[in-house]
Amino acid sequence: MFEEFKDIHKGERGFIIATGPSLKVSDLDRLVGEVTFSCNKIFLAFDQTDWRPTYYSIIDRLVAQDMSEKVREIRSTKIFSGVTRPFIHDTDILWLRDLPSPVVDGNRVATFSTDLSVGTYGGATVVYTLMQMAYYMGIQTLYLLGLDFKFTASPDTGKKTAAGEVILQQANEVNHFHPNYRQTQSYWTQPRLDEQYKAFICAKQAFEADGRQILNASRQTALDVFERVDYDKL
Repeated sequence: MFEEFKDIHKGERGFIIATGPSLKVSDLDRLVGEVTFSCNKIFLAFDQTDWRPTYYSIIDRLVAQDMSEKVREIRSTKIFSGVTRPFIHDTDILWLRDLPSPVVDGNRVATFSTDLSVGTYGGATVVYTLMQMAYYMGIQTLYLLGLDFKFTASPDTGKKTAAGEVILQQANEVNHFHPNYRQTQSYWTQPRLDEQYKAFICAKQAFEADGRQILNASRQTALDVFERVDYDKL
């Protein structure tokens, strides 16, 4: 299914657009014509920009359940985690196989897939899935934008997802670029920044082992894994 995407962007630069509060919608206008990867509710910016992501992904069950209708309107190439399949039934979605990460002494070991046709490993964030996609497609230099790596948590509901993730009930929206990103009283899963951090180190090592690189062009970020660069100078 994914063989046609192998090295489709070999040697090119690409951008992962995360949805943190530091992301400026005006930044997206400058990405028209670039190879871009984005996710979740980035569509909230669409009424303010001509930019659209080349590739769009969802890997979270709660996000998928909340957006099943909206996804139909997105015209990007859609590549989703298999765990979201029960909630979204569009015919134009490519489904990833979710690979189980190895566990050592009770701890999950971050693992990076270089082959989309086999599947992708989880890293507690859709950004990690996008990194694996970008690698498989041959992106040489991958820039991160809007990856603030900082969250203010909402109240714990005392419930968990089927995967054991803690479910929170949304309070005031302060974690994303758009004030309506999450509605009050909606549900989301508690960010696991420690798991994300380990996954990002794994992605960095995979890219660099192949003579490629990931650079962080986010305007504000607490993530120190990747070298920082100035977005305005790219």
